Amino acid sequence: MKISTASASALVFALALACRAADAPPVPGWQVQHDQLVQRLRALAEKEGAFGPAYQPLYHAALPWYELWGGREQHAVDPDMVAPEAYADALAGALEQGRNFFAEHPGDLFPLVFQKTMPDGKTYNANYWITLPAGFPAEGRTFPLAVGLHGSGWLGHKISYKKTGGARGPMFTVTPIDEGGPWKIEFLNAYLDELERMLPIDRDRVYLSGHSLGAMATWEWALDNPERFAAIAPMAGIGEPYRASRLKHVPVWAIHGENDHVVPRGFEEQMVTALQACGGSVRYSVIKGGGHNMPVDLDWGQIDAWYLRQTRSPLRAPSDPRDALALNDSGFSPWAVVTVPETPSWKSGPVDLTNQEGALAAALPLFDRVHARGEIVDSLLRAEADPATRLATLWLAVPKTLHNAQPPDPSIVVLPETRFVRFYLKGSIQQGLDHMEAIRPGMVAAGHHPTGKVWITPLSIWHDSPTSIAEYAVQVD
Repeated sequence: MKISTASASALVFALALACRAADAPPVPGWQVQHDQLVQRLRALAEKEGAFGPAYQPLYHAALPWYELWGGREQHAVDPDMVAPEAYADALAGALEQGRNFFAEHPGDLFPLVFQKTMPDGKTYNANYWITLPAGFPAEGRTFPLAVGLHGSGWLGHKISYKKTGGARGPMFTVTPIDEGGPWKIEFLNAYLDELERMLPIDRDRVYLSGHSLGAMATWEWALDNPERFAAIAPMAGIGEPYRASRLKHVPVWAIHGENDHVVPRGFEEQMVTALQACGGSVRYSVIKGGGHNMPVDLDWGQIDAWYLRQTRSPLRAPSDPRDALALNDSGFSPWAVVTVPETPSWKSGPVDLTNQEGALAAALPLFDRVHARGEIVDSLLRAEADPATRLATLWLAVPKTLHNAQPPDPSIVVLPETRFVRFYLKGSIQQGLDHMEAIRPGMVAAGHHPTGKVWITPLSIWHDSPTSIAEYAVQVD
């Protein structure tokens, strides 16, 4: 029998593939299972709308989850979660049988996918948990939303479907999983936009909480976008007190462990007292004996009840004090001469300003001095820095309520009224020190002769980074 040239070529190609397959290592069993589940879930995409428009966006975000997130790493999820393969099989099986998996499991934590390409071309990919509220779905009805931001211990954490065994609460709850950290505000805004597009959310009742790294993002997100939230509950975080007026119309419940040595509670108190000073609505709870992590028996029901008493304010947020710093395109403000009044203060030992963890540790004894006297911190830390060594002494102003306390505290140092040349900088500490030297001739030419060390007051959550903002000042004659 004569074989055509084309047939011969095909036969040779087939034989080559067979030889290659014979030489290839066997496909792992989990990979076969993974690929089969992915194909089943892909084939079910046409059934996204089978249970009506309320459930369609949930299935649209649930079906790709296993392919993109559930099977990427073969280590086990937490013991209280269902194995991703078992969840994917159960989800696919329900749809294949015409059953609504979401409606069958009220109150459980469902993993979903968020993918968004921004106008600048940047794409965000994340997975997140969602719980559905009691009464969902209901035609024409909207529900509150509570967003929870995790701390650094959960960066890139592997999640899966989680049974709760409990009744559904009164609102949607979502927990996005951040892959890299720290949280990006543009990502969070895009994420909330997507949730509000796909779910019947009452935009006047959107609540935000976060722990540690998530608390810092809670403060930052709310300061940047106060108009989006009805209330926030940061836990064990750091904020930006100079911008506190932005939250004048957003109720805040700040929570912190009494003995938190990771993020000392004095940093939370700086935000609390700044909010009190500008007339904001703020509650502050100290967990007696608590450390950095929130206790497992934290009463979330009490927090949720407080949330639901809050509604987004119709009042416009105050202007952002950050805009008043007059930073130019290079990140510097013009320098100015200011007078700082006499300030009773406590000081720390030497600290390396470029080490934020070291600075946090050095701040703790200063905060302890305040707490030992039954007060809370009401001022920012200032660093008196030596540009040559990069070492600094931290100074904390004594709370105003203790200025006339008796008997007098011998550890208090009274810093006299002083004239400074001051500017603001968005950038690293080294950039600030370099700029101080660059403007020195101009100071002298204007009759202001600098003396002593450079005083640095960090204003941002993150220190010594390209995006951090700080005040720089040097004493002048």
